[in-house]
Amino acid sequence: MPRPVSIQDDVILRAAREIFLEKGWDATTSEIAAKAGVSHGIIFKRFKTKHALFQSAMQEQSDWGQTIPALLNASLGRKNVEATLVELGTLFVEKFFLIIPTLMMAWSNKQETLRQPEPAAMSGRDRAERALQAVKTIAAYLKAEHRLGRIRDTDFEVVAQAFVGALWHHAFLQVMLTDGKSGPAKERRYVRRLVKAIWSGIAPS
Repeated sequence: MPRPVSIQDDVILRAAREIFLEKGWDATTSEIAAKAGVSHGIIFKRFKTKHALFQSAMQEQSDWGQTIPALLNASLGRKNVEATLVELGTLFVEKFFLIIPTLMMAWSNKQETLRQPEPAAMSGRDRAERALQAVKTIAAYLKAEHRLGRIRDTDFEVVAQAFVGALWHHAFLQVMLTDGKSGPAKERRYVRRLVKAIWSGIAPS
């Protein structure tokens, strides 16, 4: 029985992402096909053009729409709030380490993406909407914990935005300075320090 197309597409996109991140727009579809273990013709049968392949490869895939609410709903009123924020922050940093290099590659090849502006604009808008939804989900969680008397009242949307923004900025600096290879233990320590600073302002009296 042949392998489903969706699985093969994932293999091609993973190979394309690695090659594009390594060589930029100069990467060839032949190199990508060899890395993916497929014929060169399969690339163009699935993605039509090199640009379409680049756009698909650089578009990060995310299940945060389910992961973040599930984590916070399972923790609400049960798990220690500070520990939940550390777990959540670690998840964000890990994801940012994947997103930031692909964004940088897409931005560095802006002239290529400008040839088809609508998909690029849509992907950017979608990404911004997902980020905003994540902030709102965290703010709603904090507000719910406040109603349970587990944290102090404050502007929870500002707290959530500052939390996510600090994690993004930290991940960006690490990608620029260490190629994102600082190590999970070091990243978790940073997340704990960030949460401790935030906790000092929202901990119950």
